[in-house]
Amino acid sequence: MKNIIKIFCADFKRLSTNVVAVVVIMGLSIIPSLYAWFNILSNWDPYSEEATSNLKIAVFSEDEGTELAGVSFNIGDNVLSGLKENTSIGWVFPDTLEEAEGGVYSGEYYAALVISKDFSKDMVGFLNGDVQHPKITYYENEKKNAIAPKITSKAKTAVQQQVNSTFVSTLAEALMQAGNILADTDGNISLLDAVTARLDELDEDLQTYINIMNSFISVTGSASSLIETTQVVVPDLDNLVDNGQNTVNAMQGAITSGTGSAATVSDMVSYSLDMIGSSLDQVSTLVQSDLSNLETQEGTTTNGLIGAQAIMPYLKQMLSSATSSISGYEEVSGQVSTIQAQFNQIETDLNAVASNASAGSEAVKSLEQQIINEIVTCKSQLDGLRSTFNYSIKPQLQSTMNEMQGSLNSTQAILAGVDGDFSGVTDVLEDYADTLSAGTEGLVASRDMAVDMKAKLETIRLDLTALSTDEQYQEVMDILKTDPKLLGSFISSPVNLDTEAVYEIENYGSAMSPFYTILALWVGALILVAIIHVKVHPEEGITNVKPYQQFFGRYITFFLIGQIQTLITVCGDLFYIKIQCHNPFLFWLAGAASSFAFTLLIYSLTVAFGTVGEAVAVVIMVIQVAGAGGTFPVETLPKIYQNIYKFLPFPYGMNAMRETIGGMYAMDYWKCIGKLGIVAVVALVIGLVVAIPFRKLNESIERSKKKSGIMV
Repeated sequence: MKNIIKIFCADFKRLSTNVVAVVVIMGLSIIPSLYAWFNILSNWDPYSEEATSNLKIAVFSEDEGTELAGVSFNIGDNVLSGLKENTSIGWVFPDTLEEAEGGVYSGEYYAALVISKDFSKDMVGFLNGDVQHPKITYYENEKKNAIAPKITSKAKTAVQQQVNSTFVSTLAEALMQAGNILADTDGNISLLDAVTARLDELDEDLQTYINIMNSFISVTGSASSLIETTQVVVPDLDNLVDNGQNTVNAMQGAITSGTGSAATVSDMVSYSLDMIGSSLDQVSTLVQSDLSNLETQEGTTTNGLIGAQAIMPYLKQMLSSATSSISGYEEVSGQVSTIQAQFNQIETDLNAVASNASAGSEAVKSLEQQIINEIVTCKSQLDGLRSTFNYSIKPQLQSTMNEMQGSLNSTQAILAGVDGDFSGVTDVLEDYADTLSAGTEGLVASRDMAVDMKAKLETIRLDLTALSTDEQYQEVMDILKTDPKLLGSFISSPVNLDTEAVYEIENYGSAMSPFYTILALWVGALILVAIIHVKVHPEEGITNVKPYQQFFGRYITFFLIGQIQTLITVCGDLFYIKIQCHNPFLFWLAGAASSFAFTLLIYSLTVAFGTVGEAVAVVIMVIQVAGAGGTFPVETLPKIYQNIYKFLPFPYGMNAMRETIGGMYAMDYWKCIGKLGIVAVVALVIGLVVAIPFRKLNESIERSKKKSGIMV
């Protein structure tokens, strides 16, 4: 021990009495701290809004806009408006496409986004069955800076979020506005109530029309009597014809109103069939969910089954209501019966699944798969019914109304053809009787059509009344009464992401300070072995010096200078740069332990292998800079670094410092300090044991270096 102290005292005396040596030691103590400070400051907050807002990215929109449900909108313009309020990037809005693209190539802009002219149209094209992916072209200058593209990728994310939010919000608002037509047409009157009221009015008009037709038929039926008493009747014929024409005009108006109402009823039938199809999809989804649960866990899970059972009665009632007005047509009666039978089968099988829930998952799976197949078949039959209704029944309804209109036109033409001058009526009474006979036949046909239409409209009116009391319909109406803008805003961003930082670090510089501080301490230790000799030469007054005494005697100098480097670097981090640190003392202790482990390891490598040891220390540093997880997570590095990561000393020093900066967890800090102690033990083994067989080799290398005349 005395020789160790003597060697250290001799070293200290030589250093302290030599001005140049003192200056060099001062430089060795300060240089590592400068390395750490400059790097920490340069990385202080590069991802902050203040910094990234200086990166210029051009945005140009060619979007021509489109219209949806009567609402005109331009997603491109909405995106530009949203980005003008976004200050996270230096958005630039050039006037021309050429200016946007040219700015990227010239380096004026880091990137540019160009929204295509059909962007809005393509976004909603899927509603019409025309699926076109809307295009945003992103130009990126990757030559200008390696990191900039990673930062500007935030721009792409911002634009995508803006587009998605705008599209979903606009689509939902437009659909809700269209849906509000169903829920609110005249103040607080729903479409169903309005349609029912119109049907009541049409029913009254049809009854009036039928009464008029009966009266008119009665008049024309007594034509023979009128002809016989023509001298009495002739003076009043002129007024009778005029009144007949006015009556026919009134009936034509009633038929026109009936035609419009019939179209509305047809639309309601189509709407009901669509809702049945959507509900079948929901039943299938619930059964599939139940089947999926059976496949992923033991036992039975009936949540989906219960929901499916609850829906089926409503589907049967909805089908009955929707088809009651058209079931009289032979084209659809068979299809309706088939679908009703299929509904009964599905409901029976659902009940069977519930009854056999305890029979085992395989039996239940088989039944549920059978139900899914039956739903597919039922949907196919429903599509056939919808097709028959659209292409057969609806045209027949329209044709019937057109025939009634045609009959009235014929009657009007007949009346219009009657000459108002009856002075020569006696000569044409016989021809006029034939005309009245033909007109009577048309009037009877028109009346019969009106009676038939009145009966069918009454059926439809009763179906709509039943629909208004349906619970599912009321739920849909409640949804449709929601404020479109409020619902659109919710759908565009249904989830609010609340970020709760764990071990929050206020800036990037503080987060990077462990890496640059540890790296600086390693560099400081590396400079020491390059400037100060590790070999101890014989000293006067120091005799019988053993190798281990030489080792520790000289290392004390390395240790003390390393600790001075650590103290200066750590104090600068804390009080000059002012990094975030919850426990400054433990931060310094982590630096001191790291410096001890680094100086001892590099010193031992140099003692054991000489110049080769110094080179090994440099290689270890390079490997650690690349693969110790200081900048990128080690999980993202090549496999070789992931494999050697745990054997490097850097991670333990950095992780200990991170504990003091971000927050302590359990014993992680002390575990890292302990592993640095293991590094020190390994260093001692290298310096005291492994070095023994290499001493003669090192002496040979040193002699060869001196002979070269140019190597130190």
